[in-house]
Amino acid sequence: MRKNVKLLSTISIAAALAGGAVTALNNDSSTSTFSTVEAASITLPSGYTKSAIIKWNQTGKASKALINASKKGMKENINSEAGNDNSLVNVTKLTNSQKVELSEYTLSLINSARNQLGKQSWTYKTGALHFADRVANEYYDHNRSCWDADHYVPGIERAAKASGLNSRVGQVYEDEAGLPISSEFHTNIRTMSALKNQIYFNVKQMLFGGFSGSDSQMNDSSRYTEWEHAGDLLGCRTKNYDAKTKYFGVSFSGLKDDPSKISVHMMGVAKRYIQNYKKFNH
Repeated sequence: MRKNVKLLSTISIAAALAGGAVTALNNDSSTSTFSTVEAASITLPSGYTKSAIIKWNQTGKASKALINASKKGMKENINSEAGNDNSLVNVTKLTNSQKVELSEYTLSLINSARNQLGKQSWTYKTGALHFADRVANEYYDHNRSCWDADHYVPGIERAAKASGLNSRVGQVYEDEAGLPISSEFHTNIRTMSALKNQIYFNVKQMLFGGFSGSDSQMNDSSRYTEWEHAGDLLGCRTKNYDAKTKYFGVSFSGLKDDPSKISVHMMGVAKRYIQNYKKFNH
C-alpha cells in the first residue's frame, strides 16, 4: 500500500489455542480453496462496513462507528485457531510446505472478513508465493524491512518483473507487517502455532485501523489511524475499481544484523497485472 503505514507491535502473544485451520486442495495443485469447517476466521463487528472503509480510503475520514468497531474487533477476536504445532521453525528459512500452510492460513483469515462483506474469496497461487519469496529476498538482500519509512518499492518492482507481472504500476501488490516482538519471541525462531498467532494479530491490525500497541491500549482511539490495508484486503478502496479477487502468497524476511525484526510480505496479485502467465506460474 502506498501510504507510509507500518504495522508493528511489542505485545505478548497468547499461547496457541486448540483447533486448527482446515484446508482442502482443489484439483489444481497450484491453487487452493478452503473448507469452512474449523477454518480460522475474524469477525467484523457491527459498524464495520464497506461504505465506512471506502469513505476512509477516499477521504481519510473515519466515522466514530468505524473506530469503535475496530476497537471491538481488536478486543473480541481472540480465537486464532492456530492449532498446537509446537515444532520450532526459522521464520526466514521455512520449507515450501510450511509457506503454503501459512499462506492458506492467512488467506482463511482474509477471506472470512471478505465473505462477511459479500466479497469473493482470494485464492492461494504458487506463482503468488514465488512472487512473495522474491520480494522477501529483495528486502533481505538490501537490508530493508517494515521498520523503514515505506515499502521497498524498487525491490517489489524487480520481483514483479521476474514474476511476469507489471512492474511499472508502483506499489499495488504488498500489504506488509512486522511480527510482534516479545520477551518470548525476539529472534527468527517460532513454533508454527506461535507464528500463526502472530499472523492472526497482524491481519487484525490491518483490518482494524492499523492498531499498534499493547492490550491495555486497545481502547485508545488515537491508536486507530488507517484503513488502507483494510481497503486493499477487503476490496473496499473504491466503489468500482477494486479487483474482484486476487491470487495470494505470504513470505518473510529478516535483517542481516537484527534477527528480531521479521517482516511479513502479504502479496496480492490481481489478474490484470499478470503480463506473462507462463513466467508467473513457473
